[in-house]
Amino acid sequence: MTNARDQLESKEGLDAIDSYFECVTACSLSDEGIECTTQCVETHLKEES
Repeated sequence: MTNARDQLESKEGLDAIDSYFECVTACSLSDEGIECTTQCVETHLKEES
């Protein structure tokens, strides 16, 4: 069984991935290109130090 902390960390990871895909989708609808997608990665998927 997983504990509450593991479940919270898992949910946070899924939220980051969902946010990333929303961001990338918005990029695909704009003319910003790779810079926009790179910003999505840096904002939503890069580990915090």
